[in-house]
Amino acid sequence: MSFGHGDADGHGDGPECYPLRMETVTRILATTSEISLKGGNRRWFERTLTDNVRSALSDLPVSAVMRPSWRILITFKNPVPFAEAARRLATVFGVGSIRAVELAGRTMEDLQAHLGPRLENMAPDSFAIRCQRSEKRFPMTSPEIERVLGAFVQEQTGWPVDLSNPALTIHVLVDEKGLFTWTHSVPGPGGLPVGVGGRATCLISGGIDSPVAAYLLMKRGMRLDFVHFHSVPRTDPASLEKVEGLIRILIRYQGPARLAMVPLLPIQEEIAAHCPAELRVLLYRRFMLRLAEEISGRLRSDALITGESLGQVASQTIQNLRAVESVATMPVLRPLIGLDKPEIIAIARRMGSYETSITPHFDCCSFLLPERPATKSTSAELDEAETTLNVPSLVSEALDSTDIQPINEPVGWGEIPLPMGVSG
Repeated sequence: MSFGHGDADGHGDGPECYPLRMETVTRILATTSEISLKGGNRRWFERTLTDNVRSALSDLPVSAVMRPSWRILITFKNPVPFAEAARRLATVFGVGSIRAVELAGRTMEDLQAHLGPRLENMAPDSFAIRCQRSEKRFPMTSPEIERVLGAFVQEQTGWPVDLSNPALTIHVLVDEKGLFTWTHSVPGPGGLPVGVGGRATCLISGGIDSPVAAYLLMKRGMRLDFVHFHSVPRTDPASLEKVEGLIRILIRYQGPARLAMVPLLPIQEEIAAHCPAELRVLLYRRFMLRLAEEISGRLRSDALITGESLGQVASQTIQNLRAVESVATMPVLRPLIGLDKPEIIAIARRMGSYETSITPHFDCCSFLLPERPATKSTSAELDEAETTLNVPSLVSEALDSTDIQPINEPVGWGEIPLPMGVSG
């Protein structure tokens, strides 16, 4: 009888449905995500990820953070709540899974002695053994370990084996540092470590979409700064505090950022006075891109990020996106372009920004909103509308009134959701 499928290199844990209590841990094994597929830059990616892990766990009693092969082994000086360690690791892009592990010795005898007492408090309907062996000098192969350990567990407990959908999976990792076991794994955020993908500037509002767009580009390794356009005093100054609150959530995922607050009201008033009403929002957005590009130069960014999703509102048709973007010389990245609103909301909930985003606010683009906005504009049409404006002067005046400030203090960890599969 077989008790598992030997897998020397696999990183996944398979199905798990047996309820487990993991109140405190002294060791966590975090697997990497895409990093294991990298070539010549892999070591740099791994170092960056390790540094980000250390930063995220800086308020916990970490003893060591080691980086063997495709995983990171974290040891703590004292037991720590698994929920709190997992919450922090779930903000570290590049982490594939988070496992509460125990060191079970170096021999099969050690492994059996370690596992025996732990079986007494469990009563699953079925079980399986999964083994990964990165230490090839160990005298048994993965399938052999699975068979021997599976026979031991069955002899001790009488539990039936189920390799397709076990209620409990006992995992073993054969490593140069010893034999590690675990029975539960929770998902990490995946992606690439922040810091390996360059720098970009995100146009952020107080809504749901733009924080999610920022999160998804951080997940691709980018480090972000932010630009917010406001219409104070014609809109509520509280919206500025709301945006700062959203960025304080986002910097939990990347570290400190800079926020440029740009007054758009004089530009909006000029557009409302001199340009066709149906083009107002599109002209607002053209000025936003011009201003964001100028600010990005100061911040040394390589791209702009927006929260636009194709067809979500009238200004986000493909024709309008093209007409608005025609004034930009930098790449404009739109990570939400193909997502539905429910998908965007699900990400916002997972990252912890949703509740802040849905608090009422008056967006600058809602100011002087036309009754029937254009849905199929052209860049030539918008160029023509702007001939009635002194574009360079309006841009210069807005930049002169722009306030750039550092955002260094993230929200408390309690405002970051626990990863799926972990209860507080």
